[in-house]
Amino acid sequence: MAHCQSRHLGPLVWGERLTAKVASGRGVAVSLTPLPLEADSRAYRIAGALAEAGFRSIVVETRASVRRFWGEGIEVRSAARAMAGAGPNLVFRPGRLHNAVTMARRGGLGAVGEAGLYAGFRAVEWWRYCHLPRPLIPPAELYVLHSFELYRAVAPLARRLGARILYDAHDFYRAIEPPERQSAFDRHRRQPFLHRLEDRLAAAADMLTTVGSGVADLMAQAFGRWPEVIRNCHDERLDRADALPLRNMLGLGEADRLAVVVGNCKPGLAVGVAAAALQRLPANWHLAFLGRGYEAVAAALPDGLVGKRLHLGHVVAPDEIVPTIRSADLGLVLYEPYSDNYRYALPNGFFQVVAAGLPLVRGELPEIEATIGGAAIGYSLSRLEPEGLAQAMLHSIEDRDRLRTNVAALARTLRWENEAMRLRRLIEAVRAPSASSRLAPLGVAG
Repeated sequence: MAHCQSRHLGPLVWGERLTAKVASGRGVAVSLTPLPLEADSRAYRIAGALAEAGFRSIVVETRASVRRFWGEGIEVRSAARAMAGAGPNLVFRPGRLHNAVTMARRGGLGAVGEAGLYAGFRAVEWWRYCHLPRPLIPPAELYVLHSFELYRAVAPLARRLGARILYDAHDFYRAIEPPERQSAFDRHRRQPFLHRLEDRLAAAADMLTTVGSGVADLMAQAFGRWPEVIRNCHDERLDRADALPLRNMLGLGEADRLAVVVGNCKPGLAVGVAAAALQRLPANWHLAFLGRGYEAVAAALPDGLVGKRLHLGHVVAPDEIVPTIRSADLGLVLYEPYSDNYRYALPNGFFQVVAAGLPLVRGELPEIEATIGGAAIGYSLSRLEPEGLAQAMLHSIEDRDRLRTNVAALARTLRWENEAMRLRRLIEAVRAPSASSRLAPLGVAG
């Protein structure tokens, strides 16, 4: 296995510790995300909560954000920007190499092909999650990992400094894609390796957190440790007042009806069902997907809708999402129980739709229904199919005044300030000298 070695050597330990805790007059907390911060609103909120708690809050992103949207309370370092032009080209474009990789993933090149692909995967994985971010990671009192792959980049330095590590799991990653839908290579090679990485972090971290109780249950079964739940509630204090309304962005008039889905394209999202439902609605209805990755499924959607009434490819920064979608008529949360992870989904998009005050049409998933608590804020569907979804969307418009009142009441209870306060208490408990003896191995060495 390829290992990361820190640039900081033993004799510098006490100088590093001083840098992490004293030089700036406050402790340093470093958040690491495998995404651009603009695509990771949870990491953004947590970094803000750490700044509010008195830390010097630094974010290391392994892919660069297009623009700066964060305030002065957060520092952002981009591994992708720092290493631009260096290292291997990690993108396989269509052609012979792409076809060979695809065949090897499916087992078509036998054991030799699978072994070669695994060697390449390990090299790319190490480069992206270890080599790229490592030079940008400063000494800190606390490291917050938003991806288990990044653990190797911080582990040696954290051990030497006596720093605490928080693993914040946004999903139950090993159950995102059911085994029967995985390629032979993923089942035999890739997934077992990733499981070992996550197991190492789950055992070593001083604290585990995640997004909802259902995912926490799955993690507890896998790791033998119960994660604390910090929900993805929206922080309205971060919203930009000058964000362009989605209705204006799409050039729609007052007579047009607009439904919005917030979130990146994922396997468990019923994009095709939503498109088929739109075909059953009047011509003044529009549906917008606000997020990344929808170009991968665009070819499978009706040609007569895409770009006309079905709008893909619109992406805004985390501080613009809620102000942007407020001009819509309703929000959709269309996750299907595609896997255990999606069965217990409690996504950002749900909280953002509620924060925007929009009636909500959703697939009936236990975590979302438990959070709503029986409030009449829209319509839930036990099964996502086009006709039922179309009818629920029409009913939401007919009943929108009552539903909006109820959504506003729910939004007042689902506030990030409450989650941030809980997070701060958890961190303070871990930092305290009386913390569990399990933390002893992370103390300053010798």
